[in-house]
Amino acid sequence: MQEVIPITTQYDVDKCRQWIQDNVDIDFFHAVSDPARSQLLVLLASTGEQTIGEIAAAFPQNRSVISRHLDYLNRFGAVSRRKVGREVLYKANTEAIVAKFEQTTNHMKAVIHKL
Repeated sequence: MQEVIPITTQYDVDKCRQWIQDNVDIDFFHAVSDPARSQLLVLLASTGEQTIGEIAAAFPQNRSVISRHLDYLNRFGAVSRRKVGREVLYKANTEAIVAKFEQTTNHMKAVIHKL
């Protein structure tokens, strides 16, 4: 049986929670981690700009559900949209997504190095 090493450093849980709220865009990660929305991002990242009709054709959900997911992703900058005539085209903001992950990683590294 392995010896259990007691943790001697005490952390202020409230301060840690506050740090996470201040430095991690939890809403963004909630948006991109949903299974349906992450599948939408994969589709758009791999196919490029598409209309809502083209996107909806690739999924079992109806068009209104897909549209709500895309609006939610757009709100957090994971996708962008532009109107061309009567069509709305969506595309994945891959650079913004990668930048958000890198920013969060750098924040977490800074905290870990302080421990």
